[in-house]
Amino acid sequence: MRNIKNLIAAIPLVIFVLGANAAEFEKGEDGGILIPPNAEMLLYSGSINFAMPDGCGFRDAGKAECPAGDMEAQGTAILEGFRNKLEARGWSMENVVRVNVYGVAGEDGELDFSGFNTAFAKFFSREDGGWYPARTFVEVAALFRPELLVEVEILAMKARE
Repeated sequence: MRNIKNLIAAIPLVIFVLGANAAEFEKGEDGGILIPPNAEMLLYSGSINFAMPDGCGFRDAGKAECPAGDMEAQGTAILEGFRNKLEARGWSMENVVRVNVYGVAGEDGELDFSGFNTAFAKFFSREDGGWYPARTFVEVAALFRPELLVEVEILAMKARE
């Protein structure tokens, strides 16, 4: 494992983003951001969240009295969870440079992309000097639980002080 970490640390990394806390990193003429060797990288993979009512837990998922929430509610809950994890480390959502999203169509057969965008806009904005990480949104046939409409993973980076 140590050899893999050393190999990764030796590879120059360019992330193409649309803003994403660029002040910490050198921005290339091509729009990419060069991540310096002293940067820390934090990955959170495949986070889900049943945006269920109070009193409902993970084991209650799928019960009629504990609906999982729509795309916006699930997306908001997931991103709030990431924000809390980052802030506990002394980081912020401004350190997020990459977001991968996997969405499932609802019972009506429609993918609620605008619902996820509404959730996303609560945490990232291009307006008023805000930041907007690079993002990929992919529609998938299903996630591991039928109640889930969205799964999200993020990559955050921060220059070491």
